[in-house]
Amino acid sequence: MKKRAQPPDAQTYTLLLRGLSWHPHPQESLPRALKIYHSMYAHNCPVQPNIIHTNAALKVCALAKDMDALWGVAAKLPTRGSGAADNLTFTILLNAIRTVAWQADEALPDEGPVEKSLRRQRAVLQGRRLWEEIIPRWRAGDVWIDEQLVCAMGRLLLLGSTERDHDDVLSLAEQVMAIPRQKQRLPGFEQPPDTGEQRPTGSAAIDSEESSTSVNAEINEDSIKADEKTWSLREEDASSQPQSQPVPTLTPGLANVFRHRPISNTPSISNARPGRNTLSLILDACIRLHAIKPAQAYWGHLTDPSGSYKILPDSENYHMYLRLLRVQRASKLALALLRDMHSGDLKGMKMIQPKTFRIAMSCCVRDKMNANVLFHAQGVLDVMYKSFEQPDVKTCEMYLELVSAVAKRDFRSSISALRTLEPGMRLLKNWINYGMGDVGDGDARSVYDLARSVVGACDLLRDVAGDRLDREEKKWLEHLKMGWSAWVQRRGKKGDAVRRKRGSRHDDSGVLEVRKVKSGLSEEEEEEHEKGDESGGERPRGFARRGREVKGFARGQFPAPRLEGGMRKRMERGKSEMGRFGEFDFYDQ
Repeated sequence: MKKRAQPPDAQTYTLLLRGLSWHPHPQESLPRALKIYHSMYAHNCPVQPNIIHTNAALKVCALAKDMDALWGVAAKLPTRGSGAADNLTFTILLNAIRTVAWQADEALPDEGPVEKSLRRQRAVLQGRRLWEEIIPRWRAGDVWIDEQLVCAMGRLLLLGSTERDHDDVLSLAEQVMAIPRQKQRLPGFEQPPDTGEQRPTGSAAIDSEESSTSVNAEINEDSIKADEKTWSLREEDASSQPQSQPVPTLTPGLANVFRHRPISNTPSISNARPGRNTLSLILDACIRLHAIKPAQAYWGHLTDPSGSYKILPDSENYHMYLRLLRVQRASKLALALLRDMHSGDLKGMKMIQPKTFRIAMSCCVRDKMNANVLFHAQGVLDVMYKSFEQPDVKTCEMYLELVSAVAKRDFRSSISALRTLEPGMRLLKNWINYGMGDVGDGDARSVYDLARSVVGACDLLRDVAGDRLDREEKKWLEHLKMGWSAWVQRRGKKGDAVRRKRGSRHDDSGVLEVRKVKSGLSEEEEEEHEKGDESGGERPRGFARRGREVKGFARGQFPAPRLEGGMRKRMERGKSEMGRFGEFDFYDQ
């Protein structure tokens, strides 16, 4: 371009840097991106870099996971002016810190739990220092904070292993979104008074942190003892490891960085607007804190149609809330949530998935001591029947597990619950029998195992109830057991895949099973007919689909019958005569 007297402009550099960020291997494109970006600072360059170019270069560094290059680019940013960092810049920095710390778990498989906790804690402290620089700029009006930036900081806090990190997520939402806390703050640090004075930022903030009294990072109770041992060992081995990394410490300034009062106690234009990502973040923090009641309060406050936020949850929000209800063993609330997802404005949004019913049914299994749990589980099955053409097999397995668990306490409710499962079992049976191309071996085995579980549930109910069963209940249980036992024996003996080729029924040893009925012939005559059939002669009389089993013909050694001699004459007599011998078609059901 320069040779043609067309020097690149600002948009050209932006396209180049963004294109390098789309490279499938960012490590290879990083040197060229840095070369282009740093060349813009040359005195003879007609274009000076702005924040758009810087964000594009930071994105390449973040994708390449090169933190040294990332901080090298960020160090050139001015504090104020057109080239100062904006909300996207801080979002890229926070996401890069979290991604590098999280993906290091796979890169360092031999790392112990103590080193892993310390490394993650360093990443969290790094994010806290960055947030301490963001808040004064936001209060001064130099930086706009949006939901993307808030959730980037919140996800980084969830990476920490301490309870204070998870609790600060709720303080973060209150600080910049004016969402009132529904859970009491953790003790240990008092909320600082809002004096209106600007806190030191940048290197001054780091120097003040180093000079202040350090406090332990408060690693959770499971790892604090191991951390103390590790720190003492590091002090003893300081001479042998001169380049050991410092132990992460949490100063009072960093501990209270999320606890400053919000600008406005009500949603305003200065606060970030929460959305679905914020709702998922808060629910995840409450689950880690085991704060069930506050999580329900947050859900109601943020999703209330008549409230200030009116967030319409997506599929992941609903699944997160269902997991929270599972922790609380709230099967009734889980059923109500499923019905809300299936009806109304959410029906056409395809939010219901198979895992939706698995989470809801597992909630019922955990709530098995509830007297109405079977009623709630039957409601989950009803919603599943209305949502899918065929029920989910794993959900039905958990339902049977619940029926068996409640059978000893209330066998009549278990029998009624087993009747609710029968329509779904028929749908699965038809799917296996007539579903041509979409049935795999794993699907068939899972349905066979479910049918065996139904047979086991019938035996359990008969053993538990004993003589207390009336005649109709005994007859129905016996009929259900015999029907599914016969179907499993015909279709899936020992979980084998369905053989759809007609006449290819095999047992586990690979031997073709042939059944024949009593034809009225003597054993010598039957042997003669069998020898004639093996030699390719006339088909033996009396072969049909039911009767006693005769094994012994190896696979591939049973030839197709030849229509010769007397067999051809019999076929010419008509269908009535042919019905005596049947088609040479084994187990077509």
